[in-house]
Amino acid sequence: MPIRIFNDQKVNLNLPLISTLLEKVLNAEKENGIIDLIFVDIDEIVRLNSYRKKSGPTDVLSFNYDQQALKGEVYVCPDYVMENAKIFNVTFNQELLRVCIHGILHVCGYDHERDKASEKIMFEKQENYLSGFADFLNDIC
Repeated sequence: MPIRIFNDQKVNLNLPLISTLLEKVLNAEKENGIIDLIFVDIDEIVRLNSYRKKSGPTDVLSFNYDQQALKGEVYVCPDYVMENAKIFNVTFNQELLRVCIHGILHVCGYDHERDKASEKIMFEKQENYLSGFADFLNDIC
């Protein structure tokens, strides 16, 4: 399943590597269709978050369309990811890849807000994928 990436942010990201790693997640999840991964600024993520009736920024938003041509969209705000990386005491690369995986899993149908069991499954998958990509973290940006 192809991942189309759009990035007009200042941060210089290794988009081919990010695409390859996320396609591995999609293949493991046996998903078909196209997913757009869009890196946006804080103003845009705030605007998008308002569709969820939430105010303020967030690190990642996913929209699952489950259509044949376009499975979904994942929006990531690198500036907010940077803030969270500092709070969580992890590298920017690690947190960026974590939220990208998180968004992809949402598009694949996982939902950590449904119940505790669903939350456990999703976060375990997320962290397992992330740890499987540990050798590539230094090359994300």
